[in-house]
Amino acid sequence: MNAVASALIPIFGVIALGWAMRRSGLVRKELWLGVNRLSYQALLPSLLFSTISRADYAGLPAGSFLIAVTLGFVVMGALCLALKPLPVPGPAYTSLFQGGVRWNGFVLLALAGTAFGTEGNALAALVFAPTVPLINVMCVVVLTVWGTSDVKPDARRVGMRIVTNPLIIACLLGAACNALGLFQTGPVADTAALAGRAALPLILMAIGAGLDFSALKARPKLLMLSVSLKLIIAPLVFIVLGRLFGVEGVALALLAAIGSTPGAAAAYVLAAELGGDARLMAGHVTATTLLAFLAMPFWIWTTSFL
Repeated sequence: MNAVASALIPIFGVIALGWAMRRSGLVRKELWLGVNRLSYQALLPSLLFSTISRADYAGLPAGSFLIAVTLGFVVMGALCLALKPLPVPGPAYTSLFQGGVRWNGFVLLALAGTAFGTEGNALAALVFAPTVPLINVMCVVVLTVWGTSDVKPDARRVGMRIVTNPLIIACLLGAACNALGLFQTGPVADTAALAGRAALPLILMAIGAGLDFSALKARPKLLMLSVSLKLIIAPLVFIVLGRLFGVEGVALALLAAIGSTPGAAAAYVLAAELGGDARLMAGHVTATTLLAFLAMPFWIWTTSFL
């Protein structure tokens, strides 16, 4: 069996476990909000800090890799904007846009260490620093223009949300400590590593708990288009950009994985807050989460021929 597919089986198994726990009522629906908040505010930042601060980036193509991945999201944003002339209501278009540009970095982090080793793990953690602010700004602007909510975030609020984002702060602190040689070992490093190990299982179960199969019936044609953007067009864009910037090997495979990850559950929350089509967004997240099990191994496999 393909090594990537083998690594994905336990990841999607944990996602399925989260869905079963929510569906059975074993863990009440409202408790998952707390799990999400704990993971996002504390556990995942600990994981990112621990990984980046102790990683050895000597010899890794971190610069060209980050340029390619950042441009990949910019290109996907431009492609999604090019679809605006379609006869689609504004709120539905915002969800189509989010579907094309948002990615689930948690699935990537869970896969990276197993499938790509320490090199892939180190590069995967770095991706969050440039992409979190970029994607959030793009999506908020599109929702502000074409969403239907009366709540219009101002630039200062969006800026503060980015500056205080715990994932970005963790990445920057981790990079600083890596450069200065701080907290490579000792109680702080061990505490961050221990907390970080709890992040991915909880996040993956929360992803499963949020799956909504009934939403797959919402706007089936638009849903098919948004899924195609995420799992067919995006991987191609990231792979092509990677080759243009001389990225190869593990780093190129990682770019393919980033392009083919499922949609992010955060897109549903933003759609509900700012007047997007939340139902379509829920369907997109559910469909891409299911289909990514096939898409990710395929696109990663294609990079072995490049």
